[in-house]
Amino acid sequence: MTKVSYGPHIFPDPPTTHIRGDKKPGAHERIRRTLEEAFGNQEGSVFSQIAGRFGFKPSEEVNLAFLNYGNTELVYLADIGGKHRCAVLINQPRTPRGTVRKEYENLRRLAEIDSRFVVNPLAYFSSGEHELYASEYIPNAICIAARGFYNPLPFYHFERFSPEMQPSVNSAMIAMLVNYYDEVRKRGVAETEISGNDFMLTQSFRRNKKETILPNIRMIAARGYVEASFKEYLDILRREFKMSIIRGDPRILSEKLKVNHRSETRMCEKEIEEGIRLGIELRTK
Repeated sequence: MTKVSYGPHIFPDPPTTHIRGDKKPGAHERIRRTLEEAFGNQEGSVFSQIAGRFGFKPSEEVNLAFLNYGNTELVYLADIGGKHRCAVLINQPRTPRGTVRKEYENLRRLAEIDSRFVVNPLAYFSSGEHELYASEYIPNAICIAARGFYNPLPFYHFERFSPEMQPSVNSAMIAMLVNYYDEVRKRGVAETEISGNDFMLTQSFRRNKKETILPNIRMIAARGYVEASFKEYLDILRREFKMSIIRGDPRILSEKLKVNHRSETRMCEKEIEEGIRLGIELRTK
């Protein structure tokens, strides 16, 4: 049987600080139990689903450490026998059941379209009120946020993008949305939260080198889709990303926004058009 240990954690704050929706003492314990169950080697567990792929033995030791958090999920790092690491995203108590499975399946489809710029989902698991999925781990990933990024090295901290770099980062995020338009199913990625939840940069990114942005950006979330032709989808991007939108903004409903559900900074026309150009270029490679 696998031996599963919990902690020490990596994120500066404990997971209890970032649980959303259920502050009862048992909320954290239920999350912990689900994670430990997911990495046992019983049939249907994450461990059993990926063991053959990565050559794990039933006696491997697994360590689970709190890595980060979002509005929808808590993020953990699973270290399996010191041989393989994967990210594990488990639903916040207030997140409706099925949300995590939907995101897992959406990411799988994006990886089928183009595996270069999206985290690769590995396995899905559910038990009781919780569900989770394991995905490819990006070592010490840099989280793109509003006007800057969170870098875990040498310690977790926020840095601003320079005025010269910010437009190129904005264009790169638009390029990803364009690149992952699903031509077969005639739909584009929607319900985005690009200020903090949807994109990361690898540690190969360099703060003063624009050419390092696009090769090192990764999409890490895909909440939903909007059905539209490719031309219609591009027009949606052009219209919606000229707005600054905060989470829960009433304009999401009043203006029937499909894609931009959280951006916090406006993009200018030049940034959007450059992103569309880059995205179309990526689709041909």
